[in-house]
Amino acid sequence: MQARTSVLDPPWEGSNLIPGDVLWSDPSLTPGLSPNEQRCIGLLWGPDYTEEFLKKYQLKLIIRSHEGSDAREKRAGLAGMDLGYTIDHDVESGNLITIFSAPDYPQFQATRERYRNKGAYIILQAPDFSGPQFRSFEAVTPRPKANPYYDFENVIDSDDEMDKSAMDSNEEQAASH
Repeated sequence: MQARTSVLDPPWEGSNLIPGDVLWSDPSLTPGLSPNEQRCIGLLWGPDYTEEFLKKYQLKLIIRSHEGSDAREKRAGLAGMDLGYTIDHDVESGNLITIFSAPDYPQFQATRERYRNKGAYIILQAPDFSGPQFRSFEAVTPRPKANPYYDFENVIDSDDEMDKSAMDSNEEQAASH
């Protein structure tokens, strides 16, 4: 069975490149911008770009998600997601924070070892919201029986290699119906 990713993601061309870059870009410890070779979409941006963005828009925090323990272990130099959050860039104007709220990830993957990471959330308080408080939590154990809503063994993950030819043939089949 091959995944039909065209349902999940729009074609990454034209005006769709901007949301693609926003959704799939990741922080890096290296200054500047570079292609995100791991995801094959989006960019890697360094602390200099975080500083420029925070300063330009008079912000103190950038809070992002969508990068769990499995993705982080492949990224040299960045802190792991063991506590459910990291401060990736600590620059003069503020911080770039990555938060991940799924503890014991991957949740349904019976075929590989779990990461035993904690999940986390952030509490922001007025008036300036610049001093985030982090709350980490563990997964419920023993884990209750829950069936995934999809066949995880045959559906590609966003961080797995995609077979572009399969996507193209699925789009052609959908267009012919």
